[in-house]
Amino acid sequence: MRPIATIAAFAILTAPALGGAPVNMFTMEGACEKLMLGDDDLSPSCGESVMQIVYDDGRVGLYAFSGGQILAFSGVNDEVISGEIHQDLDKVIIGKSQTDVRETRVEGTCLYENPFIGIARFECDAIAENGATFSLVFITDGTPPVDRMAD
Repeated sequence: MRPIATIAAFAILTAPALGGAPVNMFTMEGACEKLMLGDDDLSPSCGESVMQIVYDDGRVGLYAFSGGQILAFSGVNDEVISGEIHQDLDKVIIGKSQTDVRETRVEGTCLYENPFIGIARFECDAIAENGATFSLVFITDGTPPVDRMAD
């Protein structure tokens, strides 16, 4: 996993693009089963952790890490259906460095199972106006998330 300081710096740097300040920063360990940016399969270099950041304006970002890049699937509206959180997505943000951050408007959904009660699946699918697709499937290892902003 990338150092937490680097991830936190990226999260704070992208906060204006996401519209708020981070209030929770949960890391979860497990296995990245799929990470796709269009036809680019980043799954082989996808990390063994994801981070979910909750912002003070209600926005939530699910961050994945691959080959020196940080990818955020982000949205504000959600609802619970059959015990899963369904998060509407409106942005995918790709950061290659703290000065090379690109935001793409998308339509899509992330489905989150509850990682506090055991193994959980996080699955995101989105499509941009130009037809570009973005996908993530991550399965936690069953250990509870760690809130990196907790006192």
